Amino acid sequence: MSAARFEYDLVLGLPHTNHRFFSEHHLLQYAGHFQWSSIAAAAGMPLSTLRTTAGGEVYASFYFVEERIPDDAPLESFRLDDTVRFTVDLRSFKNIALEGKLFFDRPDRLGAASPFIHFANIFITPEKGNSRLRVAPPAQADFAALPPLPNDENPFNITRAAEQSGRLEVLDDAWQSAGTYEHRYAIDVDRDTNGAGLVYFANYVAFMDTAERLALQSLSIDARLRSLRRRRIAYYGNAAVDDTITVRVDVLRDESRPESLGFRYRIARDEDGQTICHSEAIKAL
Repeated sequence: MSAARFEYDLVLGLPHTNHRFFSEHHLLQYAGHFQWSSIAAAAGMPLSTLRTTAGGEVYASFYFVEERIPDDAPLESFRLDDTVRFTVDLRSFKNIALEGKLFFDRPDRLGAASPFIHFANIFITPEKGNSRLRVAPPAQADFAALPPLPNDENPFNITRAAEQSGRLEVLDDAWQSAGTYEHRYAIDVDRDTNGAGLVYFANYVAFMDTAERLALQSLSIDARLRSLRRRRIAYYGNAAVDDTITVRVDVLRDESRPESLGFRYRIARDEDGQTICHSEAIKAL
């Protein structure tokens, strides 16, 4: 049984771009919205109406993201007024988690070689606050009509392994540390949260970008030239909106790939030192 497919067009404007045009965290904001819209269409109701059996709010939280950006279609090549088409293929795991595989590109180029995003969401309730999320399947939504996601293909297995190792298999042992940097950031409740009152998943990329840029500056590497090629992100929790987080970034180099940089990130909330995110990325220079 093939995945359920949904399609969306986005015309790029100023809200979708920054000085490098279609930036990564803006991409994830809008691709994430299309993922949520697809889940809502599959549920037959707005996600904001989902509730637990006890009446608590339910939120389709992201717990895994993977991006693959080919050399011939970097994010910086998508410019103002370009139309970008997204396709979303959904599968469901036991009515508590959903997987989305997204391809995006200009409509005349869209295909299997286009840029790709892999999303995984799990239903949680924030009844005990941002720092104490728990799994809570929605009482009134049934995703049985979606193709099933086999357990051995569930990205949860990747995130669970990374929780112990701190690694997400983007970078192998050929990548050697060139330096480490830590950046503390106070959550901005007005800018960093979403309508569910949680720190928005896409903003974690912005937090990591800031730490990464400062790390590169400390190593006298021109941070303006980096361009995403691959990333994985595993989420393990959220931070209270009045908390401070610490982003640790390791900058890595591979002698066989002098044109590239590797990054390994860990985000911890200062409230209790708990790791809430791991990520690895490769960027071209």
